[in-house]
Amino acid sequence: METDRLLRELTDFLRIPSVSTLPAHNADCRAAAEWVAGELRRLGCREVQFLASGTHPVVWGVGPDVPSAPTLLLYGHYDVQPPDPLAEWTTPPFEPTVRDGKLFARGSADDKGQVFCLLKAVEATGRPPVNLRFLIEGEEEHGSRVLFELLRREPERTRADVVLIADMSYVAPKWPAVYTTLRGLCYAEITVRTAKSDLHSGEFGGAAPNAHEELVRLLSRLKTPDGKIHVPGLYSAVRRPSKAELATWKSLPFKEAEFLKHRVQARALTGLKAYSVLERLWALPTLEIHGIMGGFTGDGAKTVIPAEAKAKVSLRLVPDQKLKVVERQLTAAVKRLAPKYVQASIEFLHGADPAVVKVTHPAFKLIDQAFREVVGRGTVPARAGGSIPVVPALGRSGAPVILTGIGLPDDRLHAPNEKLDLKQLWDGIRVFRRFYELLGTKGV
Repeated sequence: METDRLLRELTDFLRIPSVSTLPAHNADCRAAAEWVAGELRRLGCREVQFLASGTHPVVWGVGPDVPSAPTLLLYGHYDVQPPDPLAEWTTPPFEPTVRDGKLFARGSADDKGQVFCLLKAVEATGRPPVNLRFLIEGEEEHGSRVLFELLRREPERTRADVVLIADMSYVAPKWPAVYTTLRGLCYAEITVRTAKSDLHSGEFGGAAPNAHEELVRLLSRLKTPDGKIHVPGLYSAVRRPSKAELATWKSLPFKEAEFLKHRVQARALTGLKAYSVLERLWALPTLEIHGIMGGFTGDGAKTVIPAEAKAKVSLRLVPDQKLKVVERQLTAAVKRLAPKYVQASIEFLHGADPAVVKVTHPAFKLIDQAFREVVGRGTVPARAGGSIPVVPALGRSGAPVILTGIGLPDDRLHAPNEKLDLKQLWDGIRVFRRFYELLGTKGV
């Protein structure tokens, strides 16, 4: 394997700051799409197209025709999360740097490095042993709106015998996994207004309502310190894990103390104490506050009583919750918990239902065999706390969706100093190459 060349090529991909949520990076997202398209052409794709958007296109590719072989659809995304806070990066997020066998850059593990792994595994096969289709999108970190619209118009794009997604991680070093569920997402912005305009805190302080105070009180009513979310009806649809699933989780090499010290890097874990940490991460809904805006936050001082304050929040959803139902429940809770003198409103920015994947299809035995042959251990079934909004749509034609990946639990996704272990990358190329070969020879 030409690791020096591969590392240079991946570094070029990671240098592109393709942050999909910020319009200032629209041209960068287009540049990342061009990079992917160039790779697909080098792989011999007989069709490469940009679909559905000029700035965040879905890159569609059709590989060489392999008569009588199964069709494999590869999904991934070339967009990345914002790199903030920049001061916490050891080296700049879009200047990829190798330290101690690890490649540090935004997107190294989520998901550019893993897309790269899938593509280079195709390259390593020479002539692909299966019929390949590629759907590489540029808005996964921002709700996948472009791809959803495309698949509503053209659902035939997902027709395949198997779908493979590499956007996940091992459950622990040397423990590869396939994922049975992804949590859904409900992302919203809550706005509180208390007066017509901002007011002087000297003239009105002590009598006028403060939007920041009211917002903070509202948020504290929505989730109390014990970790319980006070949205009526939210927990009624939650499906508990089976006894067999809980027993499998207990057998995993997961230690709460190590999780706290090395991954969370805080002083304590929070949440519903009646449940294990893995249950809280994988099987229970969450409510998180991502940002609060309003009033004066610039340098210096301004004595103002803000008339309006906003909070960005999200709920992660679990089987059998539904996005539209949760949106109604959250709206009702916000209206109920806000005082009558406060005007509270909510805007939903994006979201998706949870995804449930059955891992009984023969294709899962092939990916298990590929991992066994290359890294010495097969896959374990696990749940994921994160979300990939488009997964249910990718499996709508009936094809099994294999959710797996080459990341490690400490890759710091969405955080400063995101990284990918290079050994994981080189092993991953061998694993997916072997999977393509097994799928081509054994079929499904």
